[in-house]
Amino acid sequence: MKRDAFITIRRKSILKKAVIIKDSKGGAKLVLIILLIIVIPMIVFLVIRFEGAAPVISCNLPSPAIGLIHELKLNIADESSGLRNMRAVIRKDGIEILLLEKDYPADHFIMGGTVTKDPVRIRIEPRKLKISDGKVLLQITARDYSWRNFWNGNPAKFEQELWIDTKPPEINVLTKAHNINQGGCGLAIYQINEDLAEGGVMAGDIFFPGYAGYFSDKKIHLCFFALEYQKGLDTEMYILAVDQAGNKAKSRFPHYIRKKKFKEDTLAISDHFLNSTIAGFEIPEEFKPSQLTLVDKFLKINRELRKQNTSSILEPGKNSDKVMYWEGIFLRLPNSAPRAGFADHRIYKYNGQTIDRQVHLGVDLASLAQSEVPAANKGKVVFTGYVGIYGNTVVVDHGFGIFSVYSHLSRISVEVGKIVEKGEVLGKTGETGLAAGDHLHFAMFVNNVFVNPIEWWDASWIENNITSKIKDVESSFQAK
Repeated sequence: MKRDAFITIRRKSILKKAVIIKDSKGGAKLVLIILLIIVIPMIVFLVIRFEGAAPVISCNLPSPAIGLIHELKLNIADESSGLRNMRAVIRKDGIEILLLEKDYPADHFIMGGTVTKDPVRIRIEPRKLKISDGKVLLQITARDYSWRNFWNGNPAKFEQELWIDTKPPEINVLTKAHNINQGGCGLAIYQINEDLAEGGVMAGDIFFPGYAGYFSDKKIHLCFFALEYQKGLDTEMYILAVDQAGNKAKSRFPHYIRKKKFKEDTLAISDHFLNSTIAGFEIPEEFKPSQLTLVDKFLKINRELRKQNTSSILEPGKNSDKVMYWEGIFLRLPNSAPRAGFADHRIYKYNGQTIDRQVHLGVDLASLAQSEVPAANKGKVVFTGYVGIYGNTVVVDHGFGIFSVYSHLSRISVEVGKIVEKGEVLGKTGETGLAAGDHLHFAMFVNNVFVNPIEWWDASWIENNITSKIKDVESSFQAK
């Protein structure tokens, strides 16, 4: 009996321990579940809320100079915790001038800010802010909604030295006489008291950039400008100067515009011309509508393609070398006869009816077929290739905005980038493009305006309008 009782008690003890062990394992699992559900997400949350990435401040400053009115463009961003606040000030002579201060909203303290990006625009008007000209320090600060730094967030700072300049440039026109023909070219030389962002001559509504670098004094600029053939005798002309801070100055200069009468030509468009020349003339796809008659095709070529091709030829005019390559008169095609003049007004008729009007912006010269074409003056070849109605074409940059053009060539003998001497062969005459017979279409342009080449073949015109002006300025400053 005693043995049986002992065994029974022992079994109960073992069962009790088993229950305890089972209960302890269940408790461990419960603790683990609590950790997974509460503690670990809390740790992750705290890591996120205590993130250490500061806001990013970017500032678009094309120039460190600030003029009378300037719009400061900022981009402030914080993708992690959102933006809390930003502040922009200018410091000068120990004084702080507030430009802008902003606080950004948050959902609530736990979740952070609702604004992650802000394109800020600040209008700066130094005179209204009573900031005098001179060096200043621009300072921009921002904070986010991170819990770092005792819940004050991650700080960011942007600093940039700027220069306040509210005075316009001073212009001193050095050339006294400016006589210019309709469709002609002129030269203005002027002195500036500071570096410019942009400067040159406004002739009507067209701007011609001026260039420093020809004279030893870098503050002296020269500007070749042109007057379009159709511009009136009352066309306004002045020198425009814009400094690095955006301050503008204008200075009118004395000028006299000579009226020119341009020839008027009537060209009869025959069925033979349409069938032999226009029918096989290749045009871009955008000029090919359905049901295009030969007359319609001619008009597309003579209007739209002409305009597009002319723009292609003028394209190099945007970037002229700051070197005066040329010297003396420009050459014309040797032993040639003129076939069409500059700014000839052409009337195109078909079956006795006027169907189009265009202006010829060059000079057509004819010699023997496939004559050698010389460079009119020294320069750099900036374009070679086939240009629609102009056919095979070469464009030469003579420096400071002066360009010459050679079109309808049967052959091109030079490559882009080559410096050619006056008289060096560029190619041979031909009838490529929309040409009626072998000839050279010779043109000149200033910046982006075609001018009369005849002026550049005239030694007296070059001496009176260009060379003597340059010499006068050089001698004037040497004497000082």
